[in-house]
Amino acid sequence: MKPLAIKALGIITGITSLALQAADVEIKDQYARAVPAVSTNSAAFLTITNKGKEDIKLVSADSDIADRVELHGHKHEGNMMRMFKLDDIDLPAGKTEALKSGGSHIMLMGLKKPMKAGDQVDITLHFSDGDAVDVNVPVKDLSEQTKDTAHGSAMKDSKMDHSSMDHSSMKH
Repeated sequence: MKPLAIKALGIITGITSLALQAADVEIKDQYARAVPAVSTNSAAFLTITNKGKEDIKLVSADSDIADRVELHGHKHEGNMMRMFKLDDIDLPAGKTEALKSGGSHIMLMGLKKPMKAGDQVDITLHFSDGDAVDVNVPVKDLSEQTKDTAHGSAMKDSKMDHSSMDHSSMKH
């Protein structure tokens, strides 16, 4: 009976470790936007490479820093940039997806404490295959993020108009 119990334990242990295995993804270039203490929302950005042989999706994220964490996208409609909630983000096998400002990103809504440059935020990414990956995300100042970028140059030269952005459909 003991050998059978040992074999059963080995099978259960194998199944458990298989279920706890992290998604076959590589996360790089992660950062979250520092915001003033009065701000209740921020965003996180990163690059995900699906190193697996199967297509998967990023289906959600969560973090203790915020009441709600959602996947969001942007699209241009006429002269307006609209932000909208995404159900998921496709991660084709062998491909890389950049979650970036002006594109798909992670919204942190209802911040529980200020996010200032130099802080670290923990975010858990959940994938369609049931796996989850914990990511430690440094918080960076906006001026560091936009340095030498087209968006940063436009902001500095006052060529970018954010007054037409429509956030009316957002619940944050």
